Amino acid sequence: MMLAAIGVNFANVVARYVFFRPFPWAEETMQFLAVWIVMLGAAVITRNGEHLRMDALFFFVPPGVRRVLEALNTALAIVICFYVVIQSAEVVRVLISTGQRSVIARIPMGLMYMSVLLGFGLAVLFPVLAWRQGERAGP
Repeated sequence: MMLAAIGVNFANVVARYVFFRPFPWAEETMQFLAVWIVMLGAAVITRNGEHLRMDALFFFVPPGVRRVLEALNTALAIVICFYVVIQSAEVVRVLISTGQRSVIARIPMGLMYMSVLLGFGLAVLFPVLAWRQGERAGP
């Protein structure tokens, strides 16, 4: 996706400054690709347990308390992400049923918002799978 965004940007620069006819859809398309990149990237860092977190006090508590805090943190993140999945599924359903499209590129808006659904869905799935396998994962 990043290569696609770079390709669209490069083609638009050439069209704008060489042929003096920029692609009107390029900016909007790159923004949508950026949203997809961010949402999929967030899922990957969730899988790797690399989210930023406040852990100043975390290392001053005993290991048993640390494990409990980590489990609570992951459980809370799963609940919040699952709530976002439910809400974004409804948004995607409405956008698909109404056929709403972006203004310039005419990209289906349901496709754009599916990035949120997929990103948060994977952010729920990865920690659950890690727990089942006995690994540490999550935010």
